Amino acid sequence: MKTTKDLIGEVVTIRTIVGEELMGKLTDVVTNGNILEVDRAQVVSLGEDGQIIMIPYTLTGDDDTIHLPVRHILSITKSVSVAAESFLENDNTETDTDATSETTPVDIEDTFSL
Repeated sequence: MKTTKDLIGEVVTIRTIVGEELMGKLTDVVTNGNILEVDRAQVVSLGEDGQIIMIPYTLTGDDDTIHLPVRHILSITKSVSVAAESFLENDNTETDTDATSETTPVDIEDTFSL
């Protein structure tokens, strides 16, 4: 069985207990597995046109790494490849010193139906 530690280094999708969906790179599991360290966390949302967009988790935070207590997490999984690739392509931390808080559309085919 896979554990959360197996996802370290991967782009992950996290569902919080309040229903928020986050995407980021899992960098560590600390404090006896009680805290997840996530780099460049983004909130996943829907734009007005129905496209999936990613918004920075913190707009005024001084650090790109956040620490999430596992008690606030409902689930964590490796992100689908198209979303993970888009996330990595839009990583401005190394090359763009003028990063803005613009949202980034992600093209993901909707395969869910009732």
